Amino acid sequence: MRNEAIALAGVLGLGFAAPAMAAPAHCFDMFGAAIGPTYDTDAANGHWIDWVHARGGTCRTLQYDESVYFSQRPIGYPAEYLVTVAPAAPPAIAVPSAPPLARPWRGDSARAAELVTFAYADRGRPVTTVYDTGRVLDRADGVWRIYDVTWGDGFRRQVAVNMRPTRDYYAIEAEDGENWSAAVYIGR
Repeated sequence: MRNEAIALAGVLGLGFAAPAMAAPAHCFDMFGAAIGPTYDTDAANGHWIDWVHARGGTCRTLQYDESVYFSQRPIGYPAEYLVTVAPAAPPAIAVPSAPPLARPWRGDSARAAELVTFAYADRGRPVTTVYDTGRVLDRADGVWRIYDVTWGDGFRRQVAVNMRPTRDYYAIEAEDGENWSAAVYIGR
């Protein structure tokens, strides 16, 4: 019984005598001044330690009697480190955009749609809808705004409108969007 008690005491003694795996640690700048917060060696911030080492500092386990460990006011991360960790804005993502037009379309899109409607009505073929696509066609004879035109029987056509410097509107049309007709005066 006495041997069993000694063995049990030895096992329990080993548990208490074993050093703790985790210990408090701290980083110091190149001049030896404490920098940043105290951290646990089991949960060390590798990015922070690398940042300190890159600037000539060191990080080490603290002794039980060091004043940094018993400091009343914990030391926070320096502002320079926080800027590198959390940038003010996420990185920009390149989004392809349409190339800028060399020349803008000039004219009133509502007036142009109205003139297209009147021009087809005068020809005896009233349209059901005239939809402004917002797209433009830049040609040698000017910049043309493209409209989708639909009739009651379902027939569709694209009509492009251009306003000349004299404020006269002209239209061209195409069924396929590529082979455009000659320009026709549609109004002012």
